[in-house]
Amino acid sequence: MLPAVDAAAFDAELARITRAPVLDPAALDDFLTGWWRIAARAAQDGEDWQRMHAEAEQIRSDRCPPGTPLAEILARRGGRM
Repeated sequence: MLPAVDAAAFDAELARITRAPVLDPAALDDFLTGWWRIAARAAQDGEDWQRMHAEAEQIRSDRCPPGTPLAEILARRGGRM
């Protein structure tokens, strides 16, 4: 079962694909492949999946504390990624 945060997105995307006048098999395959990966990842570590969603929401709402600027990280690494 998908976490609640993902279920609505799954339902909306599936409805968009299946409401088309002609079902696009490639779009359906892409949809199923993508959601299989999401479901497998969420099932592997549900707490980590929920933490990822919480962090994403903080970033979207500008409540995320600022991190180390990329330039500083690169300087520490000698410009290497």
